[in-house]
Amino acid sequence: MTEQDLKPLFAAAAANLVFNAPLGEERAADLVRRLAPAGADRRALDLGCGSGELLRRLCRAHGIAGDGVEYDPAIADRARAATTDLDQVTFHTADATTWTRPADVVVNVGGSHIWDGTAPALAALHRLTRAGGRLLFGEGFYRTVPTDEVREAFGDLPDLAGLARLAVDAGFRPLHVAESTLAEWDDFESDWRAGIEHVGTPQARAFADRRREEYLGGYRGVLGFAWLILMPA
Repeated sequence: MTEQDLKPLFAAAAANLVFNAPLGEERAADLVRRLAPAGADRRALDLGCGSGELLRRLCRAHGIAGDGVEYDPAIADRARAATTDLDQVTFHTADATTWTRPADVVVNVGGSHIWDGTAPALAALHRLTRAGGRLLFGEGFYRTVPTDEVREAFGDLPDLAGLARLAVDAGFRPLHVAESTLAEWDDFESDWRAGIEHVGTPQARAFADRRREEYLGGYRGVLGFAWLILMPA
């Protein structure tokens, strides 16, 4: 399939998700609680925000304003459409690498590719996290040694300990390190594929079949997803 063929399928998959990551409701609530900013007039920032759901919940829970930055205009428009006057969130259609205004609570989930890798992403996010603030960094890692096929698909990722070391090297202190459960992964992958199944075309079903085989027969239990809450040192 061409990139043009895949774009509507990826959009259909994302539209069927609450969070475009292996993130369950219990963990989402826990992360929002842990990210509570201290003091008044604090501001949040989500770079590569997608639907903006996590940012909206964060701002709503703590009564703060925030900015979501999303490169894809269609996704940014959907995020705006889901936002109410009470959410105090402004969505910007922009390249996240061009954003220069620091915030007290910064979020980047599954978006290290914006800066071409984990280490450069952490360096950029350190510059955007105010002193005394918090960064929520969601990133993939290898739980076990991957096959050549899995490594080719996802690249040279660290293990969880290596990911924490990269955060320290970038100038952060890890306050919370956890990983998505297998149940969160199964729900995410199933819901992702279900969005494609709803398209109903033979092409969509073939793509869903391929993704199911890649997950169940390849990276299930091998690829992990980490949730790090980091504080600038």
